[in-house]
Order: sequence, then structure tokens, then C-alpha cells
Amino acid sequence: MNFNPNRLLTFFILFISMMTAVPPEVSAGGKAKPQVIKLQRYRKALWTMSVTVKGKTGDFLFDTGGGVTLLGQDFAKDIDCKFWGRSTGYNMFGKRGDGPFCENVQLTAGGIPFTPVNVGKINFGEMFPGSKAPDGLLSLDAFDGKAITIDQQAATVTVETPASLAARTKRMTELPFRISRECSGRCFSVFVGVPVSDGMTWLTLDSGAGGVSIISKEYAPYFGLGTEERGQRLKFNIGPGITVDSPAMVTEMIMDGNLGQPFMSQYVITMDLAHGRVWFAKPVAL
Repeated sequence: MNFNPNRLLTFFILFISMMTAVPPEVSAGGKAKPQVIKLQRYRKALWTMSVTVKGKTGDFLFDTGGGVTLLGQDFAKDIDCKFWGRSTGYNMFGKRGDGPFCENVQLTAGGIPFTPVNVGKINFGEMFPGSKAPDGLLSLDAFDGKAITIDQQAATVTVETPASLAARTKRMTELPFRISRECSGRCFSVFVGVPVSDGMTWLTLDSGAGGVSIISKEYAPYFGLGTEERGQRLKFNIGPGITVDSPAMVTEMIMDGNLGQPFMSQYVITMDLAHGRVWFAKPVAL
């Protein structure tokens, strides 16, 4: 084989370019930068995110209380994904749901990769009358092992770096926090600890609940609520400077309670889903 100095020079230049290229998530100074994902308003109080699954993009409902990421029945039709087995879960009211799942599916948003998840399917049916149903449901399992900040005033979800997480949370208020993995370990839900007179209650954070905060009837008296199901208002300090002021529903639940959008939309919320920590702060006025 003849030696070609031009070919060697070309190879050397390509090699140097590959070694010195800065990936988009890294700043010019060599430090990783937080990655920001935009949210789009859906109906009055909810949000969707543009998510790509195996090359197909759709608008997914962003639901921190969903437990598991799901593909809409129509959206899933031409996705190359083998659904098998059975996942079994229960919603907050104890309704059982069963269905097959597809393992280790890579989702992205704006080119940002999520944690690979086991996805199921969902039929939204008439859940959102008058609106086009979302193409799927994006839950916190897609952020497992990451730290994220939800800022609804800015309409963003930020995937934090260790440095940005430390800087952001310096002036935030930390509250007790637990991660729960149901559905044979395939689901992912989060709960904030709220002390009451006789002990600690654990209320799930649910961005998919647009209208009310929901308290199980056994805990209603601890939150100053009566036994009537509707027409009440929950006003309760859950931590220093962190107050729930929300329409309330009292009912039978299989959890202590649910803090939905009337609460979550009022705060910037940072969750370290790798180490089980949560912080709250009032949003900065734009």
C-alpha cells in the first residue's frame, strides 16, 4: 500500500476535532450545564412536553403523579416496541390497572435523553373532553437518578448538574421527601412529608391533578377539613414559608393525600431523584 501524506494529515485533523469537540451540554469552560426542557400549556392548568420515542414525536402530558410513563394507544401503533408481561398498579383511589410493558425505552425531549423507562399503554378516552388527547403520559420514572427543577412560571423543567443543584438549592426550603416504587418496582412516585399533630403524613406531588388538593378522610381533621367531599378549602403550612392554599376534596384514598396543581404551580420545586430530597421556593417575578 502506498503511503499518502495527505490522507494521514486528514485523519490527524479529524482525530483532533473529535477529541476537542464540546458537546452541547458542556460549556466552553468544560463544565456541564443544566439542560432546560420547555413545557407547553395544556387546557387551563396542565402541561405537555414534546417527547420523541424511537423517532416519533408527540405531546405528552407531564404528570409527576403518574407513576409510570405511558404511550397513547394511537401513538404506540407504529412504535417498534415489544409489549409483554404485566404491570399492576393502583391509582390514588384504589382503582386497579393492569397491562403489558415494553422495557428500556429511550425517550428524548429537545435532544435531551431521559432515563430509559419501561413504558405501558393508555387509552385517555373521554378524560379531556373538548381537547385533543395527549399522545402519552410522561412520569417521573423518566427522570430517575437525575435532579430536576420544575418552574411553571417559566414553563420549564431543568435537568440539573451537581453544581447547579447546589447553587439553586442554597436559598430554597427543604422538606421531608420519599420515593416510592410500586408496580413490581417499575413505577416511580414521590411524596412530601407534612407534619400534623399526631405524626407525619405523606402527600404525593401530582402535576397531573389540575383542580384540587385531595386529602384522605382519615386525615381531614388534621388539616382543618370537615367530612364533606367537596366545597372546602385547604389552607395549611407544610413547611417554613411553604403554604398550601387550594380547593380541597375529602374522600376515600389509598394514600394520605395529593397536592396537585393549585399548590405546585405556586412554587419552584427542585427534586433530587437520585438521593431523595426536595426543595421549594417562590418563583422570581418575570
